[in-house]
Amino acid sequence: MSDFIVGIDLGGTNVKTAIVTEAREVVAKDSRPTDAASGPDAVMDLMALSVKELTAQNGIDMSKVLAVGVGAPGPMNWQTGIVYSPPNLPGWNNVPLADEMHKRLGVPCYIDNDANVACYGEYWMGAGQGAASVVVFTLGTGVGGGIVVFNQLLRGIDGTAAELGHLTVQRDGRVCGCGAKGCLEAYASVTGMIRTAREGWDAAETTLKEMCDGNADALTGKMIHEAAAAGDAYAKYVFKETALWLGLGAASMVNALNPERIVLCGGMINAGDMLFDAVRETVRANAFEVPAKRCEILPAGLGADSGVLGCAGCALARYQEEYM
Repeated sequence: MSDFIVGIDLGGTNVKTAIVTEAREVVAKDSRPTDAASGPDAVMDLMALSVKELTAQNGIDMSKVLAVGVGAPGPMNWQTGIVYSPPNLPGWNNVPLADEMHKRLGVPCYIDNDANVACYGEYWMGAGQGAASVVVFTLGTGVGGGIVVFNQLLRGIDGTAAELGHLTVQRDGRVCGCGAKGCLEAYASVTGMIRTAREGWDAAETTLKEMCDGNADALTGKMIHEAAAAGDAYAKYVFKETALWLGLGAASMVNALNPERIVLCGGMINAGDMLFDAVRETVRANAFEVPAKRCEILPAGLGADSGVLGCAGCALARYQEEYM
């Protein structure tokens, strides 16, 4: 039987753990509340406990675990394994996460950025499987991203590569949460979609006003999607505008990297053709013809598991580079 790799997806709300074989078979999964307020030591103890319990429940001795990979929110140094000050994990200031997990588990431990591991998960086991070059956009409150080029995860010299939400798509545009103007995230995220809806709110005739009792501050991305799917003209306009902005970001990636596939992750992909048709059309209109035709634009294949499975995949790749 193949040896095992463990992935741990560390989030501010939940810690997800998965055991995967070298042959990419998912053996078991677990999820438990992070209790981030308890501080880094308690959270790392929880992470170690989740690994020990999950392996024991499945009759796996830790001597059969090649490595553990942890996906954590940035900023971090993926090479030294130090997490600096992630916003959703209070008290995590310069925490040597890789070393601390190694002490607790006794096997090689690696860390990577959470968006990067989600990308790698899709490349390794999801919609990107079989392709050598993949770009992933993660769509939620913000826009994250990851890039695999010729089977290698692109991290960058400072570990900040593939911040796709901060591609500049509009000069002097909306102020982004990062402080810059005109970032893709300010237009193509769920937050950006809500901002688009609010800009024309007063003059709009839309069922969205009934859905949120006339209070634009109560508007959600789910409301916009549901109203658009039901045929509301204003909601359809807002959703399509969001998809067009995303398409411009995707077209830039097609021109810059000539990827085989672009994979979209996050709740927004549940809109199906309403999202993907507009993105594909925009890419064809704005990217070079040959790479635009070649590039497939697909929904994520792993759903909410792309991160935790990507943690395992990244750990396996780094273990093989270091020891094999």
